[in-house]
Amino acid sequence: MTTSHNLRELLDHWHAAEADPARLQRLDRLALARDALALGVPNLASEILREAATQPDAVPELRYAAALAAARIGALRQAQTLVDGLLGDAGARAFHADAMALAGRIAKERWARLPVGPACEAAGRHAVNCYARAWGDAQDPFPGINAATMLRLTGDADASRAFARAVRAAVERSNSIAAHWREATLGEAALLLGEDEAAAAHYRAAVSAASQQFGDIASMRRQVRLLGTLLEIPPGVHAALEVPRVVVFTGHMLDAPGRSPARFPAELEPAVAAAISDRVAAMGAGFGYCAAACGSDLLFIEALLARNAEVHITLPFDRNDFIATSVAFAGADWVIRFENALAQAASVTYGVRERFLGDESLFAYAGALMQGAAVLRARELESEPLLLAVVDDASERRSGGSVDLLASWQALGLRAECIDICALRHAAPATLSPQQTQSEPAPAPSAQLRANALRREVRTMLFADMVGYSRLSEEDTPSFLAHFLGAIADIVAQAEAPPEFVNTWGDGLFMVFNDVAVGASFALQLRDAVARCDWTERGLPPGTNIRIGMHTGPVFRAFDRLIARQNYFGSHVIRAARIEPVVAPGAIYVSAELAFILAARGSPDFATDYLGTVPLAKGHGAGILYRLRNGGDAE
Repeated sequence: MTTSHNLRELLDHWHAAEADPARLQRLDRLALARDALALGVPNLASEILREAATQPDAVPELRYAAALAAARIGALRQAQTLVDGLLGDAGARAFHADAMALAGRIAKERWARLPVGPACEAAGRHAVNCYARAWGDAQDPFPGINAATMLRLTGDADASRAFARAVRAAVERSNSIAAHWREATLGEAALLLGEDEAAAAHYRAAVSAASQQFGDIASMRRQVRLLGTLLEIPPGVHAALEVPRVVVFTGHMLDAPGRSPARFPAELEPAVAAAISDRVAAMGAGFGYCAAACGSDLLFIEALLARNAEVHITLPFDRNDFIATSVAFAGADWVIRFENALAQAASVTYGVRERFLGDESLFAYAGALMQGAAVLRARELESEPLLLAVVDDASERRSGGSVDLLASWQALGLRAECIDICALRHAAPATLSPQQTQSEPAPAPSAQLRANALRREVRTMLFADMVGYSRLSEEDTPSFLAHFLGAIADIVAQAEAPPEFVNTWGDGLFMVFNDVAVGASFALQLRDAVARCDWTERGLPPGTNIRIGMHTGPVFRAFDRLIARQNYFGSHVIRAARIEPVVAPGAIYVSAELAFILAARGSPDFATDYLGTVPLAKGHGAGILYRLRNGGDAE
């Protein structure tokens, strides 16, 4: 399979169709989703197919692609539901082997997530059985080689080698396998048979044939990583499976007029541009996550675009305010470069779409978002993200500044490379002066940068309600107050780090946390406590449950005279509230912002599964949502 779009074209095509119902009706969703899968963005494929796959007239090919996308983003329950539907549909008989192989993949994913024990062993056996049945149905090398690998991973080396030989013979007889999958299958068989040099050669050929289909290369890497838990993987195989690097970037802006001492004077631009271009090439950058300030950011973007790499830009606040604070002072040429960068980027997102209002904390918030987005993208590609920084070590560490973002990244144990701008200054010719290279500042946008006495603070907000509350009778109210709200009050009272604000109305709950990990941990604890309870013994209907929605964003904290205590206000409180009504019973849905910031923390205690772009409650538009679960949860 080859793609007919690059990522920017794919996104433009999809978003244009979303905005035009007639065009959306005609859209070939399956072809578009297949392109997304091949490009290594299964989350987008899942979004494209999410609604169409549940329609009664959905064709088996589309339902299978939706199941595959769900499996690739880790939404195993969703994938299993779609697979079960295919396996139980007589009209989808032609897809029985494919669906059975995908059932094997889902079981393999559960096996990989579960701790050692009976449940893990059962998942491993189920994976082997599903793959073996799929192989027996169609002699398809894909489930065959997976059966061979799972047999090796679950301890049956002899059966594994026998399967590997049979699969290799089938591949060599077939003329219908895509070239990159043919070579990858032969490479995996060679690994299982201990033929290291042949394995490396096959994987080199597989990557060459796959070209830009990074999602497929990621699948090869994932399989090799699993085998690496038992086998010594040859260095040549690792080298063959390298993919373009996911790079998150931070760097100093050009010096504002009158800055002393100089840090990034305008005449240093060619040296910084050359250093960034050289470093980007050396690290093999193919996916960049950054802001778009004058100076280092835009030079990084231009270096990536020259390589035909993907660029994902995060602006901390309103576009015009960002131009005024971070671009326009350097001159009209930089504003033009800024506009060109945004026009060519694969995506442009905002920390907040609202005004700056003098809130410096928004820079740190946007930095955490782009770092988390890079971490999640690298995870999809089975690779490790890297940070590139253009910094002066003598610069003060300010929240959200380049030195701060570099330090927070390194604190996670993630790799970073630095370009020392101080060394570049010392090496620059002394004959150039700022007046020779500094253009006249462009006029600031007409919108004024209003400051405010209140400052926004980043908080994690939780909204929850009781499923079925509206069906309670009057006589159920005492039980609800004593047992449902009472149980939640006990959890709050016993929490090591309780919420800093709690409010209720009816069955609704609103909680605010100072730390995203504390909020996520509390939400999981609350969900599990409600799920474990036998509510019928406490006078409440069977099926009593809770739904939880969460978001992390900048809000105003102020004294509320009506309730005589501190409260929280702003558009991000409203956004958090609009998530909860669309949550499935017993689940926790979180915004993309919360998922990114959690990923930027690097904690193994949490995992998020992409749900797609979901319409929010009360006409509040749509938002990208993830499902939150424990890091060790096999589902």
